[in-house]
Amino acid sequence: MELRNLNTFVRAADAGSFSRAASELGYTQSTVTAQIQGLEEELGVQLFDRLPKGIALTQPGEALLEHARSLLLEAENARLAVKNQREPSGKLRIGAFSSLCTAFLPDLLKQYHQLYPKVDLVVRSGGIEALQDMLGSGRLDFAWVIADRKERSQWRAFCGMSHPIWAVAAPGRYGAGEMLPVSGLEDVTFLLTEPGCPYRLQFELFCRRAGIVPHVLMEADSIEGIRTFARSGLGVGILPDFAVRPMVEEGTLERVRIEGFAPAVESALFCHPVKWMTPAMEAFLQLSGARERET
Repeated sequence: MELRNLNTFVRAADAGSFSRAASELGYTQSTVTAQIQGLEEELGVQLFDRLPKGIALTQPGEALLEHARSLLLEAENARLAVKNQREPSGKLRIGAFSSLCTAFLPDLLKQYHQLYPKVDLVVRSGGIEALQDMLGSGRLDFAWVIADRKERSQWRAFCGMSHPIWAVAAPGRYGAGEMLPVSGLEDVTFLLTEPGCPYRLQFELFCRRAGIVPHVLMEADSIEGIRTFARSGLGVGILPDFAVRPMVEEGTLERVRIEGFAPAVESALFCHPVKWMTPAMEAFLQLSGARERET
């Protein structure tokens, strides 16, 4: 099997369309079709169902996809291993939670670009599932996510930073320095991120342990939404300190202390466990200060 045909097969599977794969690869659609047909003839199976609105992997296609990704990754590792790269160059592809993108990446990547101008930076934001999918398919070098240190992971992980979680509200909603007792939390309206968000999970764990059911007035799928609603006086938002500290310092939000509530989450850099660490990746790890940890 030719690596070129396998690469076209993987691109088509990811794109869900021969035409989109052709556009990404710079081929004509007929070239993509011919390469896929050649691969199917070589293997003696049909890899895709051709549907009116796109393509879908058949069962043999699903079986081939995982092996094709591994073969392409190993081929890339082999290419990089023999290439003389004393200076970081090429592409560095980083994915991150949107909150981490806006809080940390701009300054870090500005400094990185100044140090390593020959590296082209590609940044993607998304949730944990999307980022892990991009890692697995080789579309990302690193994913910067909020991760539980206790959970085992299939990825190679590098320790990032610890981030306290704060409760915040509009200034004057509660007395300065007032500590909200657990017994009174059921009378408080809370503004939370979407279910499954690590910041929300920490708050829900606290509530379960305290034996209370919080009144969730509103859910939002972005940190900016929670900040905006909290500033308007709708309720108490639960967010990481890095997302609200500037607003607290400038006085547009006020930190609300809750009895017994002082959790934190950890951010970590993930990469594929068999991916060769390029000089560009090593330089980013060094600049970010991340250290490899056991997973």
